[in-house]
Amino acid sequence: MNCLFTDGEIQEAVGGRVTQKGWSVTGVSIDSRTILNGELFVAINSKRDGHDFLISAIKNGAIAAIVTKIPPDIPDNFPCIVVNDSLEALQDLARFSRKRHKSKLIAITGSVGKTSTKAMLTKVLSEFGSTYSSPKSYNNYLGVPLTLANIPIDTCYVVCEIGMSSKGEIEPLSNLVKPDIAVITNISAAHLASFDDIEAIAREKSMICSGLVENGLLIFPSDTTFSEIIIGIADKRKVRYVTFGSYYSDNILLESIMFKNNKTLINATVKGVTSLYFEVDALGYHHASNCLAVLGVLADLNLDLNLAVNYIKNWQAVIGRGKFLDLKIKENSQNILVRVIDESYNCNPTSLKASLDVVRNLDFDSDQAWNHHPFRRIAILGDMLELGHRAKEFHQEIAQLDSLNCFNKIHCVGSLMRHLYNELPASKKGLLVKSPSELIDYLFKHIKDRDVYIIKGSNSIGLSFLVTELCKLDGQIISR
Repeated sequence: MNCLFTDGEIQEAVGGRVTQKGWSVTGVSIDSRTILNGELFVAINSKRDGHDFLISAIKNGAIAAIVTKIPPDIPDNFPCIVVNDSLEALQDLARFSRKRHKSKLIAITGSVGKTSTKAMLTKVLSEFGSTYSSPKSYNNYLGVPLTLANIPIDTCYVVCEIGMSSKGEIEPLSNLVKPDIAVITNISAAHLASFDDIEAIAREKSMICSGLVENGLLIFPSDTTFSEIIIGIADKRKVRYVTFGSYYSDNILLESIMFKNNKTLINATVKGVTSLYFEVDALGYHHASNCLAVLGVLADLNLDLNLAVNYIKNWQAVIGRGKFLDLKIKENSQNILVRVIDESYNCNPTSLKASLDVVRNLDFDSDQAWNHHPFRRIAILGDMLELGHRAKEFHQEIAQLDSLNCFNKIHCVGSLMRHLYNELPASKKGLLVKSPSELIDYLFKHIKDRDVYIIKGSNSIGLSFLVTELCKLDGQIISR
């Protein structure tokens, strides 16, 4: 395995006292459960004290550790770097890693779409050169420095996700990342429990431009109510910026969009010169918007856009964020086809509206297995969390969406979703339950051929459980 840091480099980065010399590490981890052989373990004292798990980390392959104290049961020959603050040491290691790399670094934030955009951009950039991106949703005060610290030596492009849950989090993370390009995907009602209003969220998201390198670029959507706020902050910090959207003034312009064969067909123009016509294997305007953001990044990197859109065609939605899962089930001698649209990872009013539109736009005309067969649209909706004092209002407003008219049944999960449930017409009402587990037996008993399920809610509601349980039916024989 390739060396990521020598002991000397780590000490240069973080300072501290080294108990033994002459070693190197292949990666950096803060989790004793997932640490790989040869990695450095950083004992963070956060929700739990990482020092309590150092022995476990050693058993699982840790070759050295950054600690603030040496636990008494640690083997004498195990190398440690003793520092005053292990979180600060992780940040220092991240700065060291960022400084030594000549790779182009792209930072992405937004209320909706950052993980999907990160995945799409990573997919495309990897076709042009070695690319590294933050694992999963490593986008906070722990995940961002961990991402930076683990950048492989020979990387050409790095895609880093930056999130927030409260005021003042974006700027220090952006200053740590020092991106060449910063992207804002969307601004909407999310984390309102920690902010006075959506305008405050816009101001916080805009701070991603604070860490941009000299002549760096900010990319953001023009079709947000808060574009003036973003422009104001960008101008104050003398940052270059371009916009994407459906206005003729946009640098990355969406000329037209169509939905066909469960794909999104996009016609876009970049910088008023390059005209592109391509498709993405996912449904919805929000995916088109993500594509425009990606094109903005690629254009600034002077990469071949015609090649890039061919790579975009091969991108697929991320599990938990719009992944289509087609199940084949056998009941007696009959074959049952069921589609599950997995949106179980995240939910706010904007993303929920987009997901419901996806189901409304489903097109099975070209699919012989579905063509000319009637099918039911069924929604399983979980609480939208972190909406503050307007949580009830936001849930009630969903009931007024035209896209709900296409659904045969709507099941609601959670205490907040009852506000939506109460507004639904009787014909649309399915079950109202407190937890996902209360739904599973009902679904198994009532599942029908050509059912389409959209499953969407905030991650902590646990709707991924329903996705997992339904997927267990794939290839199985059921009897009822």
